[in-house]
Amino acid sequence: FGQAVRYPTVSELYQIVSVGATNVVPNPNLMPESALDFEWVIERKDQYSTVRLSLFEEDTSNALISQTSTINNVPTTNFQNVGLIRNRGFELYAEATDVYFKGLDLSGSVTHVDSKIISNPGFSSSFGSYSVGMWAPYVPQWRGSVVATYRPDDKWAFTAAARGQGLMYSTLDNSDYVHNVYGAFDPFVVVDLKARYKFMDNAALEVGIDNVGDYKYFLFHPFPQRTIVASLKATF
Repeated sequence: FGQAVRYPTVSELYQIVSVGATNVVPNPNLMPESALDFEWVIERKDQYSTVRLSLFEEDTSNALISQTSTINNVPTTNFQNVGLIRNRGFELYAEATDVYFKGLDLSGSVTHVDSKIISNPGFSSSFGSYSVGMWAPYVPQWRGSVVATYRPDDKWAFTAAARGQGLMYSTLDNSDYVHNVYGAFDPFVVVDLKARYKFMDNAALEVGIDNVGDYKYFLFHPFPQRTIVASLKATF
């Protein structure tokens, strides 16, 4: 367990600026946020595999959150303290080498977070919405990945990986429920492929395709679709 404190920055307290068309309004009354964290881990290892389960909770009081809303038709970002946010969940991780036959390695992880706003007495909304009981901003409910790598010899390595995350909000009242638009945070699952050839002891060529299925999603802005990547790496 542990405890951490973050104090508001000078700009959050006092600096009035404009970022593009958005006004940023400071708040000189901000309080420091304090996070109390707990984690319990159990792990099993043998010659070829590792399995680890983590249970965790983070209770953050006076959480420092920035929110953007429209005031007099002008996008305005302001900083505020949220009374109490609770993040509670688990992470399961596993990896194994030489699965079924020599050279095939598998690994993967899955994380679930129940992230809730427990108290927020300073919240106000012109739409009559509320924030207590809603999901905390920028915390996906689910996140996971799985990776398979095959090494037929010392020179070649072939990797396939799938990664994804679930629903996520950016507002305290979870009002940003429209997806596939600029500013949205969409759930996604994408697959990546990569091949690596080590032609010298200190040099290797890598070629890969990210987001093979050309999946279209937004994490505030559009994320890259199908992308071909090549690199040559050498160490001296």
